[in-house]
Amino acid sequence: MKKHIVVFFACCVVLALIFIQLKDPYAIEKSNSLQGMSWSHWFGTDYLGRDLFSRTFYGSFYSLLLAICSLFGVVLVSLILGGISGLVGGLVDSSITTIADIMISIPSLILTLVFTGFFSNSIFTVMAALIISWSGKYIRYIRNLVLNIRKEEFIILAPLRGSYGKHTLFYHIIPNIIAELLSLFLTDIGKIILSISGLSFLGIGVQPPTPELGTILFDGKAYFFVAPWIFIFPGIILSAIVLITQFISSKIRKRWGIAYD
Repeated sequence: MKKHIVVFFACCVVLALIFIQLKDPYAIEKSNSLQGMSWSHWFGTDYLGRDLFSRTFYGSFYSLLLAICSLFGVVLVSLILGGISGLVGGLVDSSITTIADIMISIPSLILTLVFTGFFSNSIFTVMAALIISWSGKYIRYIRNLVLNIRKEEFIILAPLRGSYGKHTLFYHIIPNIIAELLSLFLTDIGKIILSISGLSFLGIGVQPPTPELGTILFDGKAYFFVAPWIFIFPGIILSAIVLITQFISSKIRKRWGIAYD
């Protein structure tokens, strides 16, 4: 108990220091450009004199938010299509699985380039491309979960209690696959963040001056030999986010005995 209190207190102190240190991530001070680490600028400054710690902090939050929103879209689409595919079967099942296979076969980068060619180069375009390209994997995964849980006695007997179709799906099946979905969700958040940051690094999606980890890395690569901190610190934070989400996911899988390919 004392250990938990100490950890909680330490986390509160760290968070307080972070929020005290945060500055406007858009504020330009060219007189402070390319400054190294200091008490006033923990991660130094970039070529425009903007505080790199604040930009990295907000960029991490922005990247994580975009990844979560994209994956929520993926899960929503996949729960509907994967659930219908597993419950109904037959021609509907084969049609949906074919669509899912097509989605899986299209790389998100190519799909994003096509989307930005036809539509505007915005984060919403990137999110739409990510949702389409990632939904195939989730549709198949949810379909397989539904097929497995359909064999359980409480699902077989559900019609005797007046539960049919969507009622069975939303009230009996989905609550019993939440743990598996949460584990996969956390595993893929890191991958989605890498995808979003990679696309931003290539100049697709999030555009400067918005502080997103990919755009910060893109700005920093030109100054790598002059001011390496612009590239190194955001890269470390990006790697840490991916590793933390993977660690949490592995703990959930271990806790509930979940295994998937």
